[in-house]
Amino acid sequence: MKLNLEKLLKNVPITKIDHIKNNEVYTILEKFNICGSVKIKAVYFILKKALESWKLTKDKIILEASSWNTAIAMAYLCNIFDLKSLLIIPKSTASCKKRLIESYWANLIEVDWVTDDAIEHMHKIYNQNPKKYFLTDQFNNENNMFSHYHLTWVNIFKKLWDKKIDFFVAWLWTAWTILWTALYLKEKFPNIKIIAINPTDKVEWIKNYKTIRNIGNFYKEYEYLIDEVIDVDFKNDAIAWINDYISEWYFNGISSWAILAWTKKYLKDKKWLRWVIIAPDWWDYYFWDIFKYIDKNKIWWCR
Repeated sequence: MKLNLEKLLKNVPITKIDHIKNNEVYTILEKFNICGSVKIKAVYFILKKALESWKLTKDKIILEASSWNTAIAMAYLCNIFDLKSLLIIPKSTASCKKRLIESYWANLIEVDWVTDDAIEHMHKIYNQNPKKYFLTDQFNNENNMFSHYHLTWVNIFKKLWDKKIDFFVAWLWTAWTILWTALYLKEKFPNIKIIAINPTDKVEWIKNYKTIRNIGNFYKEYEYLIDEVIDVDFKNDAIAWINDYISEWYFNGISSWAILAWTKKYLKDKKWLRWVIIAPDWWDYYFWDIFKYIDKNKIWWCR
C-alpha cells in the first residue's frame, strides 16, 4: 500500500457552515475522498491490514456485501492493487452505481430486497468454499473501526485542535464511522456529546437500526459511546433546508442533508456551541431525487 494514498485519506476538507448563526458548525466533506465517500477509508484499512498480515493473498477472491458506497470503494481499490472481488448488492442499487462498480472489473451478484439479504447471501457463498474467498465483512471487521480512529479523527484534530468541540454528529450506517471517531474524540474532549442519526425511511436501502437483522457484533459493545440517537426521515427532516445548503454550494448526499437539517433545527435557539459533522458522500447519485425539491427562487445564484 502506498503511503501517499493514506495521506490523501487523512486530509479531507473541513468547512464552516455560514448560514447557521450564533454557533460554529464544521462539516467534514468526505465527498472529496477518492470514490466520493467516507467508505474508501474503511476499505483501504481493511485491505491494508489483511495484506500486511498475509491473511489476504492474490489467489483469494475478496467477498463483501454493500448497498453501494463500500462496493464502489472495494471495486476501485481491488482494481488498483490487482485483487479479485465478488460484491453482493441489492437489485435496488441504482444502475449508474452498478455500472461504475463493474467499470473497475469487479464481479457483481444482485439479490432482492435490502442489504441484510446481501449480507446473508455473502455468508452463504463464503461457507460453501471458505478457502476460495477472503471475507472482508465490513459489519464485523475491526479494521473498519480502526480506519476511522487512524484516518478520520486525525483530520478533525489537526484542523480544529485549538477549538473545544461540543458535539460530533454522524449517520449510523455500519456504525464504525461514528463509534471510532467518537472513541478518539472522547479521549481528547471528555465532555463532547456524540449524536447518531438513524434513518427511519428508505434512503438507498440505508438501514434503520431499530429494524435491521445484521447490526454487527461490535456495535453493541461500543454503543455506549453514543450519547443520543436521533431518528430522521428525508421528507420531514431534510427537504425544508435543502435550498439553504445548496445556496452555500453544499452538494452533498441525502444522508448529509438529513444530518445538516437536524443540526439547524436543534441549534435554532442556542448559542456558542461548536459542532463537527461528517457529510459522507456526493449528491450525483441522488440528483433526480433532490432536483424536484430545488427552488431556484430561494437560491441566490439561480436568480
